[in-house]
Amino acid sequence: MTIPVTTTDGIARGVVSIPHGWGHDLPGVQLGVAGRYAGVNSNILTDDLLIDELSGTAVLNGIPVTIAPA
Repeated sequence: MTIPVTTTDGIARGVVSIPHGWGHDLPGVQLGVAGRYAGVNSNILTDDLLIDELSGTAVLNGIPVTIAPA
């Protein structure tokens, strides 16, 4: 995924925070307002087979990422 990056002292070094935008700008999506404010779908970074043992839900935090210039 390609997203704008800003550095800050507000989060720990080595941590990336990505607001979840659902990716409503994908081809075929017909939601007007959501399309204008689409954001990125951070779910594409997750492993759909990785389940949190305690809650039984998908793992959506602590996902390793690599940052590189576009």
